[in-house]
Formats: sequence, structure tokens, C-alpha cells
Amino acid sequence: MVDFPLVSNGFSTEALTQAQRDIAQVTPSLDEGIVDRLTKKNSKQRLSTRTRERYKEIVRDFNRFLEKNGLSISQESLTQYFDALVSQHRPATVNLHKSALLKCVKAQMGSNNVLLNIAIEKVFEMISVYKPDKSVSEAQCITENQVKAMVDGAPSEKTALIIRFLYKTGCRVSEMTNVRLNDCEPMNGYMRIRIVGKGNKERKTTIPVELFREIRQVYGGKTWLLESRSGRPLHRVNVGAQVKRAAERIGLLDFYPHLLRHSRATDLLINKEISLKAVSKFLGHTSVAITAEMYIHDEVDYHELFSKDLI
Repeated sequence: MVDFPLVSNGFSTEALTQAQRDIAQVTPSLDEGIVDRLTKKNSKQRLSTRTRERYKEIVRDFNRFLEKNGLSISQESLTQYFDALVSQHRPATVNLHKSALLKCVKAQMGSNNVLLNIAIEKVFEMISVYKPDKSVSEAQCITENQVKAMVDGAPSEKTALIIRFLYKTGCRVSEMTNVRLNDCEPMNGYMRIRIVGKGNKERKTTIPVELFREIRQVYGGKTWLLESRSGRPLHRVNVGAQVKRAAERIGLLDFYPHLLRHSRATDLLINKEISLKAVSKFLGHTSVAITAEMYIHDEVDYHELFSKDLI
């Protein structure tokens, strides 16, 4: 029995009661295939292949939770599920699960029924939104000299070029691996590259023409700038493993590829003194506020603070 609370958004009590009865007739678990149907039904979702796979993992995880605890989809089971998630995962992960499950539950149960959608949305409104701390401290980042050491000590020339490209552009790994040769064009002695970022938003980035030529000579791709021997774009997991090995060679044991993006942004703001607005555009952020929240490293100097205390 699926037990969702009734709501009053201009609909009669009788209509809302019937909506609850309709919900109670559906299957007690989610259909993993709803993720594919969700994307086809509403092109505005624009889910990437990676996001679709992540949504399916979330659906499978939720279904396992229901089966293990002998539950069906309800306000109670959702609350229990998210309570368990909060104790095991970071806020960003919890919020991703909430967003994915809301879309999938609405697509499977609500379809085009406005009343059902209202009832479902009310349930998810009762689930707390967890705000992650997105700030990146300067101490977490690596220096330009450390990046150079990674490049010099990389296990292969191909890995060295990957590190240089990621740091020079501040790109995410998936943005780099999706660059096609026809996305690149010479401009004033540099190579201008079209990048497709989060939410399929486009921006332009630039690399020195010398770096572009080195990549072309070493990788020799026919379609992709960074192309595997099979003619496909490099896989982000393999790229991550290569970069991590290069970091481990210089003693950076907890390194992850995205740290190159964070380190580049911090270097531009603090050492190169590039304006916040320019860095925000460089990174492809939708607003300067996002960049400021992540990379403005104004922290309390406790020695200075306590030395001025009177008590």
C-alpha cells in the first residue's frame, strides 16, 4: 500500500482522495527503464549518458532498500531511505538521489496526472534538502610546481599531455574527452576549443598552439582530439587512473583529477591575480557567486583573532 499525504492546491478533498487511491494501485518498486523513458518523453531533461547510468544505479539502490526491508514506495519508506543515506554519504550525493528519485517516481506514478504529481511532490518536499559545503580551501589545492612535477614524472607522454591540457584549460575530465577535432580552430596564434559542459552548456577555451600540435602528433586522432587506439574518445575512468598514478609518483596519495581544475582556479585568482569575473567565465560557471563561494579563500587567522581578544 502506497501511503502519500493529501494536499490542497485548489483541488477538492474528494479528488485528492481519489488520487491517493490511484497511487496505491501502482507497483511497489521503481522500474529501472523509467530513466530511459523519462529522457525520451521530455527532451528538456537532457540527461547525459553518464547521468542516465547514475540515475539507474540510484533506482537499483532504492529498490534493494525496499526489498531488504519489506517496504513499498511510500512517504515512510522514502524517509527511512534518506535517513540511511545521510549517515553514509555526503550532502551532494544525498541531493542527487533526491532529485533522481523525484523525477523517476513522478514519471512512473504521476505520468500526466496533475493530482498524482502534486501528491508526490509534497512527499519529497518533506525530505530535508542538504546543502553541501562547496568551498575549496587553498590547502586542498596543489601548486603549479607540483603540477609540473606530475607532468615531468608522468608514466607516459600521453599522460603528461592529459595533465597539461586539464590544468591549462581548467576543464572537467568529461569535457576534455568529448572534444572533437572539428571543435578546434586556430585564432591569433592559439587554438580556440569549443567545450560542452554541464547541462550541455557551451563555452570556449584556449590552449597554446604548441600544445595542440603535440597532442595531435602523439594521439593522432581522426575524430577526437584525445583519441584511443580504437578510434574512440578516451574513457574518463582510464584518464582518472593515469592522472592518479602520475600524482602518486610525486607523493600525492589522495589526488583526484578534478583537483587540477580547483588548483588552476585558485592559481589564477591568487597568484596570477585574474579577476573573479574572468575566472568564472573561464570555468564555465553560471554566475560569479558560484566561483566566489568555491574559491575565495577568506579564512580566520586565529592567531591574529585571539591576540586582539580582551578576555
